[in-house]
Amino acid sequence: MASKTRTRRPTIRTPQQARSRRTREQILKAAVSCFESKGYDETTTAAIARKARVAVGTLYGYFPDKRAILLELLEGTTKEISDYVVQNLDPALWVGGNLRQSVRTLIDALFHTRRIQPGIQRILWERYFKDPEFRSAVEAIEERIKAAMLRLFQALAEKGKLRVTDLATAAFVIHAAVEWTTSRVMLSGSEALVGPTVEALTDMVCRFLFYDEVLISDVAQEPVPASTAGPAGPVDSA
Repeated sequence: MASKTRTRRPTIRTPQQARSRRTREQILKAAVSCFESKGYDETTTAAIARKARVAVGTLYGYFPDKRAILLELLEGTTKEISDYVVQNLDPALWVGGNLRQSVRTLIDALFHTRRIQPGIQRILWERYFKDPEFRSAVEAIEERIKAAMLRLFQALAEKGKLRVTDLATAAFVIHAAVEWTTSRVMLSGSEALVGPTVEALTDMVCRFLFYDEVLISDVAQEPVPASTAGPAGPVDSA
């Protein structure tokens, strides 16, 4: 009996030359467009190849399937997000500064991250509940951010700034509350909600973390705006 011949896909290659790197980036860019316009389930590798203007066989030379493409996009997107947030959690930026303003800057940063590849982020959260590898990748990023928060809280506690004592639980609660709230606001599509929500979250986090006298001291140390009155006239010596 004649043996069946199997069609083998090309070996996945890592691009070494500029042209190969450009082709890989072309495929990733096309995948973002396809995933955002059609959704993950409806997108095919053939559609991505057409959008990238490469042969399907060429695409398979870089990625075995669309799941591998999305995983690479996940890695790039989550790294960009976590890098942006973690740099705002550097204790050097907080200790000795205005704590309320630092909290507000951090929450502003978290809202900003929702604008990084928003369509891909929606798909990644959808896959989070369906694919353990996606869930593990997202959770690894969350752990990195919470670890950075914990280091910050330890530095602030050493300075006697914190009201809370269970720092790990505080990091979990603040991350979960802010993450959920920013997600809901950005999914609503209402830009008018962003400002008031940032202010409300700032108040909530500050009241949870810090002693009242610490916050009052911060306000007292804020510079007084320069007077807008004109120069004083000559003193009447009469």
